Amino acid sequence: MKYKRTLYAAALLSVIISFGTLLSCGNQNSQADNSNNSVSGNSDITENVSEATETETEAVFPHEEKRYDGQVFTVLVDKEDGNLLDVTDFDIEEQNGETLNDAVYQRNLVMEEKFGITFASEHTTDMVNMTNTTVMSNSPDFDAIMPRLMNAGQIAMKGLGLELSSQEYMSLDQPWWDINSINDLSIGGKNYIIAGDIFYKHYDGTGVLFFNKDIAEDYQLGNIYQYVYDNNWTLDTFNELASKVKNDVDGNGKFDENDMYGFATQADYIHCMVAGSGVKYTSKDENDLPYLTLYDEKTVNVFEKIMEHYNNYTWDALRDGKGQHLSAFWVFPKNLSLFYWGPIRYMDMGLRDMEDEFGILPIPKYDSSQERYYHLLNNWHTYSYMIPKSTGDVERSAYISDALAFYGREYILPAYYDSCLTRKYVRDDESKNMLDIIFTTATYDLGIVYSIGGMPSQIDGGIQSGAFDFASKYAKLEKSMNKSIENLIESFEEFQ
Repeated sequence: MKYKRTLYAAALLSVIISFGTLLSCGNQNSQADNSNNSVSGNSDITENVSEATETETEAVFPHEEKRYDGQVFTVLVDKEDGNLLDVTDFDIEEQNGETLNDAVYQRNLVMEEKFGITFASEHTTDMVNMTNTTVMSNSPDFDAIMPRLMNAGQIAMKGLGLELSSQEYMSLDQPWWDINSINDLSIGGKNYIIAGDIFYKHYDGTGVLFFNKDIAEDYQLGNIYQYVYDNNWTLDTFNELASKVKNDVDGNGKFDENDMYGFATQADYIHCMVAGSGVKYTSKDENDLPYLTLYDEKTVNVFEKIMEHYNNYTWDALRDGKGQHLSAFWVFPKNLSLFYWGPIRYMDMGLRDMEDEFGILPIPKYDSSQERYYHLLNNWHTYSYMIPKSTGDVERSAYISDALAFYGREYILPAYYDSCLTRKYVRDDESKNMLDIIFTTATYDLGIVYSIGGMPSQIDGGIQSGAFDFASKYAKLEKSMNKSIENLIESFEEFQ
């Protein structure tokens, strides 16, 4: 049976990605103008996206219909109270007029009507230990788990998750699953951690740059979007623009919460900017096994460019910096900084009532010769999807998971992307184009997800200290990073 659904811009782009087409913004002769907002090198995709909002496309659930009358599908959810991180999709009992709430409710209702399945969830602040206890005791209490990436790696390495690519009812080659998560997070051709359209929290963890349009105008910086259209949105461009905005507004001789900055950020943005330059902790060989690729001349240059602004407190309001603890949530929403880094979810947390007009930008490239953008999914804020080995019915868990993602794409993704982002929060058409780029250039790094050799936290700590030397830090940890990769591969070989 065929079910018609309208694919919105993000949906169509993910389809394009799933068949191997990545957005490319390389050196090309075509130039963009403000009338059509076509990103250089991406005009065909942009035109297709524009048509997608008005074109009805058929999609078919690829499995025979099964009934599970009276059965409950129970999910264990990773919860972190400090940052209000939780997934409440399976706790929704009624519509309330909120776009996302009602979309999730409709998806769950379709699942109940078509498959006779109902949902329940349990929320924990101790995800790794609770999953370990459940699996080790062979308890069938949970049919699926939703850990944040920082916990998913630990769970997978302990051998607690089910291998998903071999499951008959998991359609990992279909667009309702994030192909970037499948390609980037696999080890030896095996997938234990994936992401997709089951929940919108997956997109919420994507790191981006916001910018204050009024400040850009006040400082006569021109149309900042044009740097993206002209394929000149690079680390050098970012540093140049941000350094122009600094003002001791209250005239007290020091930069504090009353002054104007070029950039407001926090420590974990560092990995996002490094990844945006095309630098990864690990790459993978012909056997899909990771090996260390963090250090080369380019990586050293990337860190040098980032350090140009990171510890310059005359124009960088850094929440975690040595001797400076200005909350980016205060500086940018109060119209006191040009740029602001954060995951997409920050729009809902702090920007929806912002007085000044703001826009969204991709994470800068290293230079204009870089073929594509990269947007790292934040390890702390991004949710992933796994099935525990102790699930009581592997076939049912796989089948319902695939159906949840399929119908999530029909109901939840359009609501999240179109209604909430491009209408409720984002305030201009150019930002919609930027989101098209951002959501289709997602990237994951095994080195960060599995904290290879402890290097990610060492980089965080070193940067915050104000005296970070990447070359010496790498030399000190190279041996332990390589050993960590060996242990990772051996761990997966043991339980395959």
